[in-house]
Amino acid sequence: MTRYDLFQLRLCAHTALLRPERSRSSGSAPDRSLVKWFVDHAGRLGCGPLPTLDLGDLEIGIGEVEGRTWIALKPVVEALTAGRRVPPPSSLERRLAWLCRTLALPPLDGAILKLAVRSALFRPFQSLAALAGESHSGRDEINVAGLAALTAHPLERVRQRLKTVCPLRLLGLLEDRKGGDYAPSGTVLQIARLSASGDEALRAALLGRFAPAHLQWDDFAHLGEIRDLAEALVGAALARRSRGINLLVHGAPGTGKTEFARTLAERLAARACFVGEADELDAEPNRRDRVAAFAVARALAARAGRMLLVVDEADDIFTGVDEDDAGKRRGSKVFMNRLVETTEAPTVWITNHPERLGPAVMRRMALAVRLPEPGRERRRIMIGRIAAQRGLALPPRDLDGLADIEAAPAILDSGLRVAKLTRGGARAAALSARSIQQTLLGRVSLTPRKPALFDPALSAADIDLAHLADRVAACPGRALSFCFHGLPGTGKSAYARYLASRLGVDVIERKASDLLSMWVGGTEQAIAAAFAEAAERGAMLVLDEADSLLRDRADARASWEVSQVNEMLTHMEAAQHPFACTTNLMESLDPATLRRFLFKVEFRPMTADQARHAFETRFGDPAPAGLSDLEPLAPGDFAVVARKASVLGVADPAGLLALLSAEVAVKPQAGRARIGFCP
Repeated sequence: MTRYDLFQLRLCAHTALLRPERSRSSGSAPDRSLVKWFVDHAGRLGCGPLPTLDLGDLEIGIGEVEGRTWIALKPVVEALTAGRRVPPPSSLERRLAWLCRTLALPPLDGAILKLAVRSALFRPFQSLAALAGESHSGRDEINVAGLAALTAHPLERVRQRLKTVCPLRLLGLLEDRKGGDYAPSGTVLQIARLSASGDEALRAALLGRFAPAHLQWDDFAHLGEIRDLAEALVGAALARRSRGINLLVHGAPGTGKTEFARTLAERLAARACFVGEADELDAEPNRRDRVAAFAVARALAARAGRMLLVVDEADDIFTGVDEDDAGKRRGSKVFMNRLVETTEAPTVWITNHPERLGPAVMRRMALAVRLPEPGRERRRIMIGRIAAQRGLALPPRDLDGLADIEAAPAILDSGLRVAKLTRGGARAAALSARSIQQTLLGRVSLTPRKPALFDPALSAADIDLAHLADRVAACPGRALSFCFHGLPGTGKSAYARYLASRLGVDVIERKASDLLSMWVGGTEQAIAAAFAEAAERGAMLVLDEADSLLRDRADARASWEVSQVNEMLTHMEAAQHPFACTTNLMESLDPATLRRFLFKVEFRPMTADQARHAFETRFGDPAPAGLSDLEPLAPGDFAVVARKASVLGVADPAGLLALLSAEVAVKPQAGRARIGFCP
């Protein structure tokens, strides 16, 4: 202990020994254990040994020491009452005084906090408080009776200051250890143990070092106007020093929420201060530690220049605050609301679960920014930049392959880190990213590629597909809906992706199995999420096997079959982004779906000319004479035969024709005569 801390120990000892209810005139003497404490700490109290006391007698039994004890303790009393010059404040005292000023604590609260900290740090304070308060607290704890005894304030008044609605508890400065015992929070101990003691040095130590952003502002261009509004709002708040400006950033894990906060701060030439991420031992903080850290940071931010406070995993702090049942409520609802309303610096609250914050907190947000997973082109740019930062030289083909994985940026970044460490290149990065994606979702979503391989001239339909694509590409609006129906393999899904490429938008492709859920309401939620994602990204939503989602409600046997069709119809009606449904069972769709599709296109088997052209294009040989006898043929048949021929080593036209004939033979429509003119 420093000279100043010893001086504080003497003041506490003086208070404990000469309390109003304990004096020579009253005939009351200290407890034997307390007397022994004075004997053991006589040197620290500024007097010599006490040889007149029989320590053996003092250790026998518990009870009042006889009046003669006062005579034996006379040197201690004289040492404690002697006038002494107050030493200069220690570094610890300056840190604690700074904390009390920063948080505007009342004098008694400051005295309680300082005593609790010294009790946790210095054993003599803790043992004196336990004896004076006749309690048995833990090593880093102090009992409310000890606090009252050593601060010379009535017990009931000290208890009042330790209630949950008062600053020491509301701000998370003291922890309630039950049974009347209290201990400083991790944040308070972190401040107490800092090496710095000046105001500026303390601010710098608590607010941390600047963490540079790893992405650029353009990497969040997929957020659209909301990104620019966030920049304008936070920029204005910093310039005008506006209070109570809160920004909610939410989205699925790994979508770049934390990086967005860093990039936003860097964009505005501000510092991003991440609050309450570890306690004084660099371990996991509890809710009290995080609230205390935020209370300190928000008070500092007012005098720290251009600063953006960031609270990650904000739901940890707010979950339970908005509970109607007071018995289940965590913390004071009014206090937490005021904490948000009066924040001194613009604050970004990050969460994966915005619904856990509660309506009261949500109403105090100025703006909510949802981070969806970026589209393929944006992913490719981000992957290229991250790879360059990690010193990975990836050719365009590898970048394309990684961009095809519909995973969050953090997952892809982790994959690139694996590639760097293992020197496994893009293959290792892809394997890593896919393994995480598979674990999270139970599947790996891949963005369809190479839509240009679709040739409208090789697909037959009841409308000119090439002309339709040209008109769609020239259309200024994006509220375009399509129903592509017909035989399997005729190119329905491929044409949908081709249209997306002509529109210059990403494709979000979902099968019915991706959306159907075993839980009540789960399918409806998945449908809503798919349409919402497409809307946010401005992408084209392609629903394969849509008949499973749009089956005629007249044939429904359960209420959920009706509700999922209703959900689909609602989103189809309101969609302002392109979407397409594909089905092989047009006749099974609910009649109400038909008017929701702007275009209903029937895909048909290939004509003889299309089949001949497809054979020559795919295999590089003239079409054999028997090709025109195969019906019905579809572009998918040629793709399957090409792969099968590669495995079997078949290259001659006759062998290829036999393989095509086998594909046709297994179709239910095989052998049916064509209707109409046959060229």
